[in-house]
Amino acid sequence: MVVALTAFLLAASPEPTPMSFAEALALAERAPLPAATARAVVSQRTEVSRVSSLSNPQLVVEPGWRRSAAAGSGLDLRVGVAQPFHLSGLGTARKEAARLETQTLSEEARSALLARRLTVAEAWLSLWAAEQAQVRAAEEVRLADAFRKAVESAAALGAATKLDVAEAATYAADARLTELDVQGVAVAHRTEFSRQVGARQAVPVTATGPLPEVALPAESQWPALQARAADLPEVTFRLSLARAERARADEAKAAKGFQLQLGVAALREYDGAVGGVATVGLTPPVFDHAERERGTLLANAARLEGEGMEAAAAAASGLALAFHEVEHSHEVVEVLRGTLLPGAEEAARLGELLFRAGDTTVLEVVRLQRARTHARIRLGHALAGEALARMRARLLIDALDASATKEATP
Repeated sequence: MVVALTAFLLAASPEPTPMSFAEALALAERAPLPAATARAVVSQRTEVSRVSSLSNPQLVVEPGWRRSAAAGSGLDLRVGVAQPFHLSGLGTARKEAARLETQTLSEEARSALLARRLTVAEAWLSLWAAEQAQVRAAEEVRLADAFRKAVESAAALGAATKLDVAEAATYAADARLTELDVQGVAVAHRTEFSRQVGARQAVPVTATGPLPEVALPAESQWPALQARAADLPEVTFRLSLARAERARADEAKAAKGFQLQLGVAALREYDGAVGGVATVGLTPPVFDHAERERGTLLANAARLEGEGMEAAAAAASGLALAFHEVEHSHEVVEVLRGTLLPGAEEAARLGELLFRAGDTTVLEVVRLQRARTHARIRLGHALAGEALARMRARLLIDALDASATKEATP
């Protein structure tokens, strides 16, 4: 279903396609980068499973010609095969390096998928808030037009001044400009959503359905989760890179260690005599210990370990901030929904009643109606912000749980 939905979205369509939050989040793993890293892991594992601990044999053919006064002349031929054996554990080092490289790629894929899920979630929720703002702005345009007509009718009866008419007309025009502004914001968020799901052009989608309901652990468990922030994919990816570099350094050193060559050769001499010999060779690491290769690899490992420690600190701060945002965004929603918006709604309603009774001015009515619209739009953004905060925390916790499960699996 997700594949079909993706194909439909990427096709040009004049009509907006309704998309729920769950459908949007499912598209995250279909985006080019997460999908490519997932395929890379499969490809890497397939090739690593074929890694051999032995080096390739060497085949030697030595043709020649020899002449002797006693036996005449003829063709000499020597054919031999030699198999090198590394006595410094190259096979084991090679397999360990390949294993860590695969693990690093797997951590990179997890990190890319988590990052894309977070950005897709933010893009959809931002689009939802922008479309809610569009609805509120359109409502204000209708109210402003109705209020302008009411003021014009009152002016025709001598109950309002030209200044009142001008203020009402200005308010209607300002409401229309606000509507155009939020339409532009919605287009920008729609474009950003298209970019996050990998579409080459803005796909005409509209955020529909309820906001996601996210269950989180009790607050008493949050400190323990924060203590495990180093298990988040971005941190484990950086540290895996460092371990892979050190494993490659060990592999390079083992490749320059003691090497034993065992071989056999068949001989045919110019006079027709045939025979065979056994060969034994030993290459000791006298001068070259792979210092050139190891120097670069170990330096990279040290740098990546520093990046991993910084990523761990950033992850701990990010997780703590995510939990704080859950609390903070909820408090903002409660104030807006419980106090500010009801007060703005009531004030705007009473202001219009007072104006009709001739007890207040057009300017005051305009101020109260603008405050009501602003409160409505602000509540939409606050609801999206709370949903995003809870979803961000949930995705990070799921990533920690996945890391714990992976470590527990032999």
